[in-house]
Amino acid sequence: EAVRMMEENNYEDITRRKGAYFLAQIKDLQRRYPKVIGDTDGMGMALRIEICGPDGYEPDRALADKIFAEGMKGDLDARGKKMGLVLDIGGYYKNVFTLAPCFDITEDEIDLGMELLDQLIRRCAPDRV
Repeated sequence: EAVRMMEENNYEDITRRKGAYFLAQIKDLQRRYPKVIGDTDGMGMALRIEICGPDGYEPDRALADKIFAEGMKGDLDARGKKMGLVLDIGGYYKNVFTLAPCFDITEDEIDLGMELLDQLIRRCAPDRV
């Protein structure tokens, strides 16, 4: 059944196209917040965002934890609603957000996620934006 679904839905193309779109949005966020976001990369729909100190290299676990906690509160304003953002933290220093959305995620949902992450960065690191 899984093979049939992959053939019918062309998940290879979907993963490449949506992953490239998502990574481009992440890279844009990185350009806007170089004192918060260090390395970003990914392959397909497996993506990562490294949270760093103002130098762009030193891991900043405290800020990653703060962004995570604020996202869980559910009080971000987006599109006329209160929302939260659940993030997965990983990496050796526990300062990397790992993103692996489902294949059916839409570009609008990717944009919403980036809008919410943008709010979290501005809220949690106002001195670096």
